[in-house]
Amino acid sequence: MNKVVLVTGANSGIGLSLCERLLSEDTEGLQLCLACRNMRRAQAARSALLVSHPTAQVALLQMDTSSITSVLNAAQEIKLRYNRLDYLYLNAGIMPNPQFDVKAFFRGLFSSKIITMFATGEGILTQKDCVTPDGLQEVFATNLFGHFLLIRELEPILCHAGRTSQLIWTSSSNAHRSAFNLEDIQHGRGTQPYSSSKYASDLLSLALNTHYNKQDPALLPSIPLDPAHAHFLAYQNVHQYVHPDPLQWSRSPGRYNSF
Repeated sequence: MNKVVLVTGANSGIGLSLCERLLSEDTEGLQLCLACRNMRRAQAARSALLVSHPTAQVALLQMDTSSITSVLNAAQEIKLRYNRLDYLYLNAGIMPNPQFDVKAFFRGLFSSKIITMFATGEGILTQKDCVTPDGLQEVFATNLFGHFLLIRELEPILCHAGRTSQLIWTSSSNAHRSAFNLEDIQHGRGTQPYSSSKYASDLLSLALNTHYNKQDPALLPSIPLDPAHAHFLAYQNVHQYVHPDPLQWSRSPGRYNSF
């Protein structure tokens, strides 16, 4: 039986490279679905994959993870196409262009964080976020919330006793605890929305493991991976900062509880 794999943000970068690698490992035994915001780029990505793997089964799906309506529509379409998902790669994401903060730079010169500041740019490179039509911070919605909503909507084809599906999140070495605040999960008041969203995604991955694997440990494992280092960030980076009730803040708005 062919494995069914869906990759979000699959038309370029890490997502496209991942699809190429998956097909290289198992061309014939895979049904691959590229879930992308821009269908023109998605079609170009599909064509490129088929050049390397002419017999591959590669489908396209329009989905913008920053839009609740788009995610709900895509989830409905996925459930019509497939009766199961073996792997869901949660890769789509955005990172605003960083801007240099001169005042923060001079403050940092006389602080204990000067070495970290020069080594990583932390504190002096800021990002400007915006708000989506749904009223969510765009980076938060794109990188985390849209994926969470997708998972919840796809539970009927992800969660089956006796069969393991898997969630794989694209995390980042830039997922810093210092950028994240439980009182401002969307990072509307901060200047590091990308770092915050990636750290929150690691936390959410742990929360989903707690939620889905209470009864059957192999039901729906959730793993955050940093492509730059290929290790599990969550178990190194966030194990000391898990909310007493992780699911309390990891439920979606509307019919789910609000962030």
